[in-house]
Amino acid sequence: MIVIFLVVLLVFAAVMMLLTWFLDIVKDFSLSKRLKGKVQDEYTIADKGLVATVKNFAVDIGAYLEKSRFSGIPAMLESNRLNLSKAGMSGVKPSTLAGYQVLSSLTIVFIAVLVFDVYNIVILSALAAGGFYAPVLWLKEKIKKRERNIFRQLPDALDILTLLVEAGLDFSSAFNKYIDSESGPLVDEFHQARREINLGKNRIQALTDMSKRVKHKHLTSVINSIVQSMQTGASIGPTLKILSDTYRIERAQMAEKMGQQAPMKMMVPLVLLIFPTIWILIFGPIVLSFMSGKIW
Repeated sequence: MIVIFLVVLLVFAAVMMLLTWFLDIVKDFSLSKRLKGKVQDEYTIADKGLVATVKNFAVDIGAYLEKSRFSGIPAMLESNRLNLSKAGMSGVKPSTLAGYQVLSSLTIVFIAVLVFDVYNIVILSALAAGGFYAPVLWLKEKIKKRERNIFRQLPDALDILTLLVEAGLDFSSAFNKYIDSESGPLVDEFHQARREINLGKNRIQALTDMSKRVKHKHLTSVINSIVQSMQTGASIGPTLKILSDTYRIERAQMAEKMGQQAPMKMMVPLVLLIFPTIWILIFGPIVLSFMSGKIW
């Protein structure tokens, strides 16, 4: 009875851990509101019960790892910092993510031992490693999705900025007007850059830091072109127009490529799920007839 209770508790803890990660995403999503002047504490979202317990464990484990002298810890924390930055989750500490990695690893090992009676050290080590890197894989998938969204927004953003600049606004005014009227991951990064500019950072430096923070090749190309135009005093409008046309064509090509890959991606569920069902529906009655001695 105690074992069953522990198993249920561990499974529930795993579910709560996933819920905690989701809450961290929601908290980070409030960044755009804070940058628009609506000051919102990062911890106003209520954490109660087991969710708060799991989060506190992750924070404590991360703090311990941060203070430890293991040689690989600084590199891991730096990698977590870069991944969180590219995922737009700069509000989450790298050490906290490391704490979630440890908790995820331990949870999977405990479930394997208590539920499936797995005691093989090799299998448990593989499960522990998989659990440790599961949050990182989830984060990398989020990064890929965010990069795709940024690329989808980029041509339209350049078009709007081009129209505003050609209408007579300087780049700073056009930049601010676009930020105030649009939303999305690209606008969130623009908000962060504007906030740094308002706090006294040089405009070119703020844009360069945004490029380093996001590490998106198309956005980096745009920022480099804008910075070069600012430094040389050249008109930004034609440059933005050229980049917009280029990226719009590339976006269409990417959509066409994804459409061509769709049949290949559909092949796996077709072979594993749909085709077996069709064969059962067609040959099932025939097989049953033969088994019952009734031959058509």
